[in-house]
Amino acid sequence: MHRLLRPGDNTAAEPSPNTPAWVNHIALRVAGPEDLEAMRQRLLGAGIEVLGVTNHDDYIHSIYFFDPNGLRVELTTEVAPATEVAGFATTAHTELAQWTREKQSR
Repeated sequence: MHRLLRPGDNTAAEPSPNTPAWVNHIALRVAGPEDLEAMRQRLLGAGIEVLGVTNHDDYIHSIYFFDPNGLRVELTTEVAPATEVAGFATTAHTELAQWTREKQSR
């Protein structure tokens, strides 16, 4: 298996012990649920372990797997209606500010 190396020192990069393993990943969007399922089947057919399809609050569906370098990859597609997604966009900043205030008060 290939390991990610920091340039110049031949030492594998280690994730922060303060960060859960599931946080360190890259998410890539696919066109729709059919494409997500096709990729899941393709990965399974290649012997790659796949987590999901995971339903994230009826907003997106995702699958997760590790690439040959050991990096977690998420393939995701929006499943919520466009009107609902537009609604999220109008309230996102307010909700984030509220979450930030609550977190800082703990």
